[in-house]
Amino acid sequence: MQERERQTLDVLRRHGFESLHTARVIEIGCGTGYWLREFVRWGARPENITGLDLLAHRVDEARALCAASTTIACGHVADLGLASNAYDLVLQSTVFTSLLSADMRRQVAAEMIRLVKRDGLILWYDFHISNPRNRDTRAVKMAEIRQLFPGCHIDLRRITLAPPLLRSLAPYSWLLCYMLGKIPWLCTHYLGAIRKQ
Repeated sequence: MQERERQTLDVLRRHGFESLHTARVIEIGCGTGYWLREFVRWGARPENITGLDLLAHRVDEARALCAASTTIACGHVADLGLASNAYDLVLQSTVFTSLLSADMRRQVAAEMIRLVKRDGLILWYDFHISNPRNRDTRAVKMAEIRQLFPGCHIDLRRITLAPPLLRSLAPYSWLLCYMLGKIPWLCTHYLGAIRKQ
């Protein structure tokens, strides 16, 4: 989590989002609101943050954990009547790997493009390697990301040491995990930015 936080902040800085005080942020698939709370910690104002999730129990928990002025809604992003070009940052974290339907992936990607401002940023974090033990997820490869976001500038990097390797090594050496996490072919996720051209 610390590595991802550090690298997410680096992505934001590289793309001109050093200050989040006035940024309007929306997370697709916010779960219990972890990243919504992180954005507040990084300087975003709760009243400028929106979280969406399909699961009512997660929405209830997010509402309990986040600031009262944070908007958290239950439903599909395409069904909530959100304004186009309204958000500086549109975030998704391991949502696309849970969408097994190619049509659903296209629909959610199109909504993300619609919601983000012309000079805004889509923040992406998701698996690019499938987990053979989890049939409820499917990796999203770079070629598919390019198809999902046509005409966009895509700046993604591999991070997150393969979880099975991480789990087996972490009890013995955090330093070794850190060093191995710098080897791209051992990393299972893409993190980065997608921008409209």
